[in-house]
Amino acid sequence: MSVLTTISDYLRRELASDPGLDWDEHTNLLASGILDSLSIVRLIVFLEEEYQISLDNYLELKNFESVSAMAAVIERETREIK
Repeated sequence: MSVLTTISDYLRRELASDPGLDWDEHTNLLASGILDSLSIVRLIVFLEEEYQISLDNYLELKNFESVSAMAAVIERETREIK
């Protein structure tokens, strides 16, 4: 499963407060209100556990604005670990 799909599935399943919201991998999830501060914390915990990485170096809002931004961070970090 791709990183984009994993993140999107998690958001739809666990965090999106309104399942009827229309968003894609480029939607700004913060500005649109889909994610709030607690959701971001839960998402970071999920990503660190799912990919066995630390996101301490990426804790800037711009890295969590969209699914594509998050996927880029995960791909960069997992590439550095290998």
